[in-house]
Amino acid sequence: MGPRGKHALEGDGACATRVNEMGSRERCGRGSLRGKVRAPRARSGLTIVEVVVALSVMIVAASIFCQMLLTTSRLRQINRENALATDAARVQLERIRNRPFLEIYKSYNEELADDPGGQGTGPGHLFTVDGLTPLDDAPQGKCGRVRFPSSQVQVTTTTTSGGGGKLKGAGGGTTTTTTTLQWQLREDFQDEELGMPRDLNGNNVVDTANHSADYLILPVRITVEWKGVSGPRRIELVTQLGDFKREDDG
Repeated sequence: MGPRGKHALEGDGACATRVNEMGSRERCGRGSLRGKVRAPRARSGLTIVEVVVALSVMIVAASIFCQMLLTTSRLRQINRENALATDAARVQLERIRNRPFLEIYKSYNEELADDPGGQGTGPGHLFTVDGLTPLDDAPQGKCGRVRFPSSQVQVTTTTTSGGGGKLKGAGGGTTTTTTTLQWQLREDFQDEELGMPRDLNGNNVVDTANHSADYLILPVRITVEWKGVSGPRRIELVTQLGDFKREDDG
C-alpha cells in the first residue's frame, strides 16, 4: 500500500509505525513511547497509622490476658487459704470432741487456772494455722480461736485463818478478802448464733450460775482469722456438743 498524504503507515494494529516529515520512523498506537502514562506501583509495607493501630490492639489484648492471669492466680490463692482455714477449724473441732466431755470447757477456755491437768497445761483457746498469716492484732500471733458462751466475772473470796477463839469478841483469826476475774460458762450469755441464752445443764431453768462443771450441752464457735491476698479474711464454724449418754445415765 502506497503512502497517503505526508505520512505513511507501516505495519498493523499495535505495532504500526509511521514516517514523519523528516523521514524518520516513530511508533504509534499502543506501542508509542511519546505521551505514555505509567500505572502507579502497588504499595509495599504498612503506613505509620496502620502500625500504631496494630500495636494498640496488641497492647490491649496483652493487658487483658495479663489481667486474666492475675485474677486466676488470686482466685487460686484465695481458694487455697479458704481450704487451709476450713481444714484447721475441722481438725480443731475433732480434737475437742476427743476430750472427755466435762473437760472440754476447762481445757479450751480462756481461764488458765482451771485446766484439768493443772494451771496452764491445757491446749487453751488459741491455736496456730500453718500456711496462713495472722492479723497484726491477733492474740499471741495465732489465727485460730475457740469460743464458748462464757463471760469474765468478778469473784470475791473470803477466807479466815489463824485464831481459835470461840467466844464472841475474841480477837482471834485473820479474814482475807480476794477479788479475782474468772471465766464462767453461763446460761444467760447472749448470742443468737450459739442459741443462747438457753438451759445447759438440763434443769429447764436459765440462771446466772457457773455451769463449767455440770453442762450437758456445750455450744462451741471456732473462728479462723488471717491476712489474705485480698485483705483480712475470716471463717467461722459453729456447733453444739452434747453428752446424751451422761444425761441418760442420770
